[in-house]
Amino acid sequence: MPVKCEEYNKICVMTPDGDLAGDDVANARALASDRIENRQIVQFVLDLEKTPFIDSEGLEAMLWLKRQCEDRFGQLKLAAPDENVKKILEITRLEHRFECAADLPSALKTMR
Repeated sequence: MPVKCEEYNKICVMTPDGDLAGDDVANARALASDRIENRQIVQFVLDLEKTPFIDSEGLEAMLWLKRQCEDRFGQLKLAAPDENVKKILEITRLEHRFECAADLPSALKTMR
């Protein structure tokens, strides 16, 4: 599953094409790290519209990215999580750690 990265006004939108799990997590993390270190981007939206499942590595990576952003006065928002992803966040007690928006345009609108 490739993770697509697009930038809009210093906001990086990361869109996994499928599950955020296994080897794809390292790829996503490397892409995010590159944006933070080399481009000074600290505002991220993780567009989960095409992501039906997130494993423990994926959740760890999301927490890592949130920390990286907040340490630099940025933020991470989740866009369009489906019911299954919401359930995973609930079961792992992470639903309150991430701000979610119904869709990508809504998430982008709320970025400061």
